[in-house]
Amino acid sequence: MTSASGIPEFDAIAPGYDVSRGGTVRAAGFAEQLAPLLDPARPVLDIGVGTGIVAAELTARGHVVYGIDLSSGMLARALDRLGPRVAVADACRLPVRTASVSQAVSTWLLHTGPDHGRVFTEVTRALRPGGRYLVIPAGGTRPTDDVGVVMGELEDRLDPGRTRQDGPWTLAPIAEARGLVYRGTASERPTTFRVSPRATADSLAGGLFRGAWPVTGEGTRLVDEARERLVALPDPDVPRVRETSDFVMVFEKP
Repeated sequence: MTSASGIPEFDAIAPGYDVSRGGTVRAAGFAEQLAPLLDPARPVLDIGVGTGIVAAELTARGHVVYGIDLSSGMLARALDRLGPRVAVADACRLPVRTASVSQAVSTWLLHTGPDHGRVFTEVTRALRPGGRYLVIPAGGTRPTDDVGVVMGELEDRLDPGRTRQDGPWTLAPIAEARGLVYRGTASERPTTFRVSPRATADSLAGGLFRGAWPVTGEGTRLVDEARERLVALPDPDVPRVRETSDFVMVFEKP
């Protein structure tokens, strides 16, 4: 998490964050995607480490991971998992020497609101020649079931300027303008999960979008409208089988 305006939101949702995002099962899946692309002989910098749940899974697979995040609430949990290898810091001002990092990762970070250009400028500065930055976007591919349609439309209405889009179409040009080469995607992993419209509506009521971006004013009305649409769907208590796909974007410093 790197958007200063979102710190209170992330601090508030930290206790239930992991469970709301798929818990250790999903974190292990992300680690399985990242691990084959990482050199276990070199340390990893996790930018936006959050609660450290993915970093802990990488550690269990033999990697030494250091993490930074702006939310002290999230980092309190990362500290339990990783010990003193975490620090409060901003992705837009990495606390590392120039050309000192061989490999860095971010999982579900760039949709939270940091200036993408500043992040990639800092990553370019920090990476050694030949170093890589691996990014798992929060967007992935959108589910196309009826719940997914409502949620996708809500995301678009909350972010009409697409400033929180974190897919290759958005990030690749920004990264390449700052000296990184986009090598494409890797380790695509289809994911299937089940959730009902009512459970999704309840998640929205509990602050599903808090942290990802502040929801106030007109945004609150849009969220309430989406909740009403969800519970109005046929059989709102019946879980839908939802399909999406997570992947890793690979950026490299020449």
